[in-house]
This record gives sequence, structure tokens and C-alpha cells, in this order.
Amino acid sequence: MNRERYLTTGEFAKIAGVTKHTLFHYDKIGLFRPEVTLENGYRYYSLTQLDEFDVIFMLRELDMPLNEISAYLARRSPGALAELLHEEDRLIGERLRRLRTMRQWVRQKAAVVERAHELEPGNITLSSSPERSMLCTPFTPTDATGKQAAAAFSQTASQLYREADHRQLKSPYGFGGLLPQAEALAGRCDAYSHIYLLFDGLLPGARPRPAGRYLTTCYQGRFEDLPPVYRRILDYAQENSVPLIGCFYEDLLLDGLAVPGESQFLIQISIQTTL
Repeated sequence: MNRERYLTTGEFAKIAGVTKHTLFHYDKIGLFRPEVTLENGYRYYSLTQLDEFDVIFMLRELDMPLNEISAYLARRSPGALAELLHEEDRLIGERLRRLRTMRQWVRQKAAVVERAHELEPGNITLSSSPERSMLCTPFTPTDATGKQAAAAFSQTASQLYREADHRQLKSPYGFGGLLPQAEALAGRCDAYSHIYLLFDGLLPGARPRPAGRYLTTCYQGRFEDLPPVYRRILDYAQENSVPLIGCFYEDLLLDGLAVPGESQFLIQISIQTTL
């Protein structure tokens, strides 16, 4: 054997970026064997095996099971390799799309949390907001209370989540609710007309939340304790002659991902005005 043409297990592992134990395991299961194994048990790999190992390693990175990789190697051919690589190219494209969506969500979620952390619960403000988009689904309020009401909301929200997932959309906000003014005036603050997922910017096929001036307040606490918050913003609008347009928007800014319990949720309530 011309030793200069071969690499030891350690040398091959270092170049390939894996551990020697990985190579030992692959040899043991027959997935990837050294080109030469001496009687004393020393293993030697050739440089030409690096390409073969790179393909195996790539397939493992793409979560292909070892038995499927072995099946390919057992029937390897130029045509089979081309077919395999085309399929892996498709899978890589799908993964990249998902990673781009995840990265966008991470950045947007961080921005939402940072903005929310600066808000002062209880303050009522009049401010401008850009146009945004809502992926909505109708919600039918029930006379039920407690667990039954929560179950109805959860069922509708789950359907909305599945729709967003099907469209490869992920909102940086929690589930929101559209509450008609009449329901807020009557104190029925869980009688939403729609449940939605909010997105910054424009989203094709979604319901727009118009740009404009909004009367806004934030509340830290549980959803069931919101009626006095709505009453306070309605009283403020009446006392200060602030004309209100359309429904209230109820947005969950800080949820269980950011705070340890529902009593610390940060909920923003806003409604458009003509001022």
C-alpha cells in the first residue's frame, strides 16, 4: 500500500469535519467503509472518498434516514445520483423558504417585544399608525362562559392558525380580536366579530387595517378583566369629543413566550378616529 495516497481515520475525519467515532459507526453499519483496512485494524481512506462522504453527510443534514442512504448507495449510478440531487435541491429550496420565514418572524417578533416593553399600561394616547394587514376568520360569540367560551375561541383560532401555516405565514403578534363598538358599550368584551392574525405591511388576500389616527391604550393582565379597560377608553372618547370609527382592535403584544403568566400579558386596545 502506498501510504502517501491515503488518509488515516483521524486525518480524514478532520478534513471531512466529523469525529472519528462517526466514521467508525458508519463503517460498522456498512454505510461508508474505508478503502483499505489492514490486518492490524488500521483504516485508511482515499481522497476520492471525500466526495462520496460529502454526499452522505449532506443527506444526513437534510434528515434522510441512514437506511435510505444505504439503499441509494446499493444501487448507485449516474442516473440515480442525478435523480437524488434534483430531489435534494427541491428539499433545500423548501428548507430555505422556511428559514427565510423564520428569520423574518424572529426579527419582527423582537421588534414587537421591544416596542411593547416601552409602553406604559393604562395610558390613553392618540397616535398615527401605518396600514397593516389582518388574516381574519369570522367568530360567532356564544352565551357560554368560562371553559366553554375559551374552547370556542380556541377552536376558531386553531383554524386560523392552520390557514396561516398553509400559506406559510407567521405573525409576530398573538391572536387578535375585532370587537364591534356596540358590544364594547354593552360590556360584552369577548363578543368578537372576527379573530385575526396581524401582519405589518400589506398582505395579499388579507383584510387591511387602515392607516390613520387611533385612540389606543394598553392593559397588563388577563383577558377576562378587559371590560373596565374598554369602558375607560369609551368614556375618554366621550369626554374629549373623540369620534370613533369601526371596531376595536384587540392585540396581544406580550404573551406566554415573553412573560411567565396571563396576569402579565400586555394587551393593546385601539380604535380609529377621524381626528
